[in-house]
Amino acid sequence: MRGSTIGERYAKALLGIGIDRENYEQIGRELDRVASLFTLDDVKQLFRNPKFDANTRKAVLSDLLGEVTVSPVTRNFLFLLVDRNRIGNLPEIIESYHNLADNHGGRLRARVRVAAKLSDADVERLRAVLQGATGRQVIVEQEEDSSIVAGVVTHIDGRLYDGSIRSQLELLRARLKQGRA
Repeated sequence: MRGSTIGERYAKALLGIGIDRENYEQIGRELDRVASLFTLDDVKQLFRNPKFDANTRKAVLSDLLGEVTVSPVTRNFLFLLVDRNRIGNLPEIIESYHNLADNHGGRLRARVRVAAKLSDADVERLRAVLQGATGRQVIVEQEEDSSIVAGVVTHIDGRLYDGSIRSQLELLRARLKQGRA
């Protein structure tokens, strides 16, 4: 079974529990805190290496969960992932969870690539423009990418809006080659 299908299946189950308990937003925040722990290379290796059994992984997970506060639902879910040998799919599960939770909450997530981090005021202006264009609440996630030179590249609702200087320079270069500058 493909990773994204697995991730979506587990995310749907967890979201269903969160909706029933009316704390699905909290669970999403908890998953983000847990994900930050899984960015360490040693932690990733431990949970991907078949040499370590479920009990060892659970012990390490228990220690890691001492670093962040999570509800019993999230805690039990993570232990279930260890039992089912799916903890390696956690990044896909979290991404699917956020997508499903955003959809349930009537929100869109905009992934914005910029050459340098936007100020809070710029983020708010961008959010307002995107909300006006989509008619839905928008969550803006920034990612720095110096290769775009300047401007903004926005992925939202399956669409790409490229307002980067790099793409405009490439377009100008193509036109110059064709003699249509």
